[in-house]
Amino acid sequence: MNRYRRLAGYYYAIKNYLHTPKGRFDMLDYVRAAAVIAGVIIVSGFIMAVLRV
Repeated sequence: MNRYRRLAGYYYAIKNYLHTPKGRFDMLDYVRAAAVIAGVIIVSGFIMAVLRV
């Protein structure tokens, strides 16, 4: 049961952090970074697929 309490504690700590202005800003920053990374992967995959032909 200790593991579940620890996980619940992490969940509530992250949830409380995301309700702060800095937490919201950080989360948006992480989402933007993930979108940029995904875009670069998609574009580079497309370029590699086109160049193989």
